[in-house]
Amino acid sequence: MLYKRAVSGELWSDIGVTSSEVILGFLVGAVGGSALGLLLWYSQFVADLTAPFIAAIGSIPVLAVAPLTIIWFGTEMTSKVVIVAFSCVVVSLTTSYSGARRTDPDLVNLMKSFGATRSQIFRKLVVPSAMSWVVSGLKLNIGFALVGAIVGEYISSDAGVGHMILRGSSNFTITLVIAGIAIVMVMVLVFNILVAGLERILGRHQKS
Repeated sequence: MLYKRAVSGELWSDIGVTSSEVILGFLVGAVGGSALGLLLWYSQFVADLTAPFIAAIGSIPVLAVAPLTIIWFGTEMTSKVVIVAFSCVVVSLTTSYSGARRTDPDLVNLMKSFGATRSQIFRKLVVPSAMSWVVSGLKLNIGFALVGAIVGEYISSDAGVGHMILRGSSNFTITLVIAGIAIVMVMVLVFNILVAGLERILGRHQKS
Protein backbone atom coordinates (compact mmCIF):
# COMPACT_ATOMS: atom_id res chain seq x y z
CA MET A 1 0.00 0.00 0.00
CA LEU A 2 2.70 2.48 1.01
CA TYR A 3 4.89 1.48 -1.94
CA LYS A 4 1.99 2.00 -4.34
CA ARG A 5 1.33 5.47 -2.90
CA ALA A 6 5.01 6.36 -3.27
CA VAL A 7 5.16 5.13 -6.87
CA SER A 8 1.89 6.85 -7.82
CA GLY A 9 3.03 10.10 -6.24
CA GLU A 10 0.21 10.21 -3.65
CA LEU A 11 2.67 9.91 -0.77
CA TRP A 12 4.74 12.91 -1.92
CA SER A 13 1.56 14.85 -2.58
CA ASP A 14 0.38 14.16 1.00
CA ILE A 15 3.71 15.32 2.41
CA GLY A 16 3.62 18.45 0.26
CA VAL A 17 0.07 19.33 1.34
CA THR A 18 0.81 18.95 5.05
CA SER A 19 4.13 20.80 4.72
CA SER A 20 2.39 23.71 2.99
CA GLU A 21 -0.26 23.89 5.70
CA VAL A 22 2.36 23.82 8.44
CA ILE A 23 4.63 26.43 6.83
CA LEU A 24 1.83 28.90 6.06
CA GLY A 25 0.14 28.44 9.44
CA PHE A 26 3.50 28.70 11.19
CA LEU A 27 4.29 31.98 9.45
CA VAL A 28 0.91 33.43 10.38
CA GLY A 29 0.65 32.08 13.92
CA ALA A 30 4.19 31.70 15.23
CA VAL A 31 5.95 34.53 13.40
CA GLY A 32 2.93 36.83 13.58
CA GLY A 33 2.40 35.99 17.24
CA SER A 34 6.05 36.74 18.00
CA ALA A 35 5.74 40.15 16.35
CA LEU A 36 2.59 40.95 18.34
CA GLY A 37 4.24 39.85 21.57
CA LEU A 38 7.21 42.13 20.95
CA LEU A 39 4.92 45.05 20.10
CA LEU A 40 3.13 44.66 23.44
CA TRP A 41 6.33 46.04 25.01
CA TYR A 42 5.13 49.47 23.90
CA SER A 43 2.18 49.45 26.30
CA GLN A 44 2.08 47.74 29.70
CA PHE A 45 -1.59 48.77 29.96
CA VAL A 46 -2.56 46.94 26.75
CA ALA A 47 -0.50 43.93 27.79
CA ASP A 48 -2.22 43.72 31.19
CA LEU A 49 -5.63 44.28 29.60
CA THR A 50 -5.23 41.52 27.03
CA ALA A 51 -3.44 39.00 29.29
CA PRO A 52 -6.65 37.30 30.60
CA PHE A 53 -8.06 37.00 27.07
CA ILE A 54 -4.80 35.57 25.73
CA ALA A 55 -4.74 33.04 28.58
CA ALA A 56 -8.38 32.12 27.86
CA ILE A 57 -7.69 31.60 24.17
CA GLY A 58 -4.63 29.51 25.00
CA SER A 59 -6.75 27.18 27.13
CA ILE A 60 -9.05 26.26 24.22
CA PRO A 61 -8.17 22.83 22.76
CA VAL A 62 -7.40 22.79 19.06
CA LEU A 63 -9.73 19.80 18.69
CA ALA A 64 -12.63 21.96 19.89
CA VAL A 65 -11.89 24.81 17.49
CA ALA A 66 -11.14 22.71 14.42
CA PRO A 67 -14.78 21.82 13.51
CA LEU A 68 -15.80 25.50 13.70
CA THR A 69 -12.84 26.44 11.54
CA ILE A 70 -13.85 23.89 8.92
CA ILE A 71 -17.40 25.30 8.91
CA TRP A 72 -16.25 28.93 8.63
CA PHE A 73 -13.37 28.52 6.17
CA GLY A 74 -14.37 25.40 4.27
CA THR A 75 -12.58 22.13 3.76
CA GLU A 76 -9.70 23.43 1.65
CA MET A 77 -6.21 24.42 2.78
CA THR A 78 -7.31 27.76 4.29
CA SER A 79 -9.05 26.08 7.22
CA LYS A 80 -5.99 23.95 7.98
CA VAL A 81 -3.73 27.02 7.89
CA VAL A 82 -6.07 28.79 10.34
CA ILE A 83 -5.99 25.78 12.69
CA VAL A 84 -2.19 25.66 12.57
CA ALA A 85 -1.97 29.40 13.21
CA PHE A 86 -4.35 29.10 16.15
CA SER A 87 -2.20 26.31 17.57
CA CYS A 88 0.90 28.51 17.48
CA VAL A 89 -0.11 32.09 18.16
CA VAL A 90 -0.51 32.10 21.95
CA VAL A 91 2.79 30.36 22.72
CA SER A 92 4.76 32.69 20.45
CA LEU A 93 2.96 35.78 21.69
CA THR A 94 3.53 35.07 25.38
CA THR A 95 7.12 33.88 24.89
CA SER A 96 8.22 36.89 22.86
CA TYR A 97 6.47 39.31 25.23
CA SER A 98 8.23 37.71 28.19
CA GLY A 99 11.54 38.19 26.43
CA ALA A 100 10.74 41.82 25.63
CA ARG A 101 9.82 42.59 29.24
CA ARG A 102 13.12 41.12 30.43
CA THR A 103 15.16 43.69 28.56
CA ASP A 104 17.75 45.16 30.92
CA PRO A 105 16.14 48.37 32.34
CA ASP A 106 19.58 49.91 32.93
CA LEU A 107 20.30 49.68 29.21
CA VAL A 108 16.90 51.15 28.43
CA ASN A 109 17.59 54.10 30.75
CA LEU A 110 21.04 54.50 29.23
CA MET A 111 19.60 54.79 25.74
CA LYS A 112 16.99 57.25 27.00
CA SER A 113 19.75 59.37 28.52
CA PHE A 114 21.35 59.60 25.07
CA GLY A 115 18.05 60.82 23.63
CA ALA A 116 16.91 57.58 21.96
CA THR A 117 13.23 57.38 21.05
CA ARG A 118 11.01 54.45 22.09
CA SER A 119 11.10 53.22 18.51
CA GLN A 120 14.90 53.24 18.50
CA ILE A 121 15.02 51.46 21.87
CA PHE A 122 12.61 48.87 20.56
CA ARG A 123 14.53 48.19 17.34
CA LYS A 124 18.07 48.38 18.65
CA LEU A 125 17.67 46.91 22.16
CA VAL A 126 14.36 45.19 22.88
CA VAL A 127 14.10 43.09 19.73
CA PRO A 128 17.73 41.82 19.80
CA SER A 129 17.61 41.04 23.53
CA ALA A 130 14.32 39.15 23.16
CA MET A 131 15.42 37.17 20.10
CA SER A 132 16.49 34.09 22.08
CA TRP A 133 12.98 33.98 23.58
CA VAL A 134 11.42 34.37 20.15
CA VAL A 135 13.45 31.48 18.75
CA SER A 136 12.51 29.32 21.77
CA GLY A 137 8.86 30.04 21.02
CA LEU A 138 9.35 29.06 17.39
CA LYS A 139 10.95 25.77 18.44
CA LEU A 140 8.08 24.98 20.80
CA ASN A 141 5.55 25.70 18.08
CA ILE A 142 6.93 23.24 15.54
CA GLY A 143 5.18 20.34 17.25
CA PHE A 144 2.01 22.37 17.83
CA ALA A 145 1.90 23.36 14.16
CA LEU A 146 2.11 19.76 12.97
CA VAL A 147 -0.51 18.65 15.50
CA GLY A 148 -2.82 21.41 14.24
CA ALA A 149 -2.37 20.33 10.63
CA ILE A 150 -2.97 16.67 11.43
CA VAL A 151 -6.09 17.48 13.48
CA GLY A 152 -7.47 19.57 10.63
CA GLU A 153 -6.83 16.78 8.14
CA TYR A 154 -8.43 14.26 10.47
CA ILE A 155 -11.67 16.25 10.56
CA SER A 156 -11.98 17.06 6.87
CA SER A 157 -9.50 16.52 4.05
CA ASP A 158 -8.81 14.50 0.95
CA ALA A 159 -5.01 14.75 1.11
CA GLY A 160 -2.21 15.17 3.61
CA VAL A 161 -0.30 13.00 6.07
CA GLY A 162 -3.19 13.19 8.58
CA HIS A 163 -5.58 11.98 5.91
CA MET A 164 -3.18 9.15 5.10
CA ILE A 165 -3.02 8.08 8.76
CA LEU A 166 -6.80 8.27 9.07
CA ARG A 167 -7.26 6.23 5.91
CA GLY A 168 -4.79 3.62 7.13
CA SER A 169 -6.49 3.31 10.53
CA SER A 170 -9.97 3.04 9.00
CA ASN A 171 -8.76 0.25 6.70
CA PHE A 172 -6.65 -1.38 9.45
CA THR A 173 -3.55 -0.86 7.29
CA ILE A 174 -1.04 -0.66 10.12
CA THR A 175 1.95 -0.10 7.83
CA LEU A 176 0.32 3.04 6.46
CA VAL A 177 -0.37 4.36 9.97
CA ILE A 178 3.20 3.67 11.12
CA ALA A 179 4.57 5.27 7.96
CA GLY A 180 2.44 8.36 8.60
CA ILE A 181 3.71 8.64 12.16
CA ALA A 182 7.30 8.23 10.96
CA ILE A 183 6.79 10.96 8.34
CA VAL A 184 5.45 13.33 11.01
CA MET A 185 8.54 12.66 13.13
CA VAL A 186 10.85 13.34 10.17
CA MET A 187 8.98 16.56 9.40
CA VAL A 188 9.42 17.73 12.99
CA LEU A 189 13.14 16.97 12.73
CA VAL A 190 13.48 18.89 9.45
CA PHE A 191 11.60 21.94 10.76
CA ASN A 192 13.72 21.89 13.92
CA ILE A 193 16.86 21.92 11.80
CA LEU A 194 15.53 24.89 9.83
CA VAL A 195 14.71 26.85 13.00
CA ALA A 196 18.13 25.96 14.44
CA GLY A 197 19.70 27.35 11.27
CA LEU A 198 17.67 30.54 11.71
CA GLU A 199 18.90 30.74 15.30
CA ARG A 200 22.54 30.52 14.16
CA ILE A 201 22.00 33.21 11.53
CA LEU A 202 20.41 35.55 14.07
CA GLY A 203 23.21 34.81 16.54
CA ARG A 204 25.87 35.78 13.97
CA HIS A 205 23.89 38.91 13.09
CA GLN A 206 23.69 39.97 16.74
CA LYS A 207 27.45 39.45 17.24
CA SER A 208 28.22 41.54 14.17
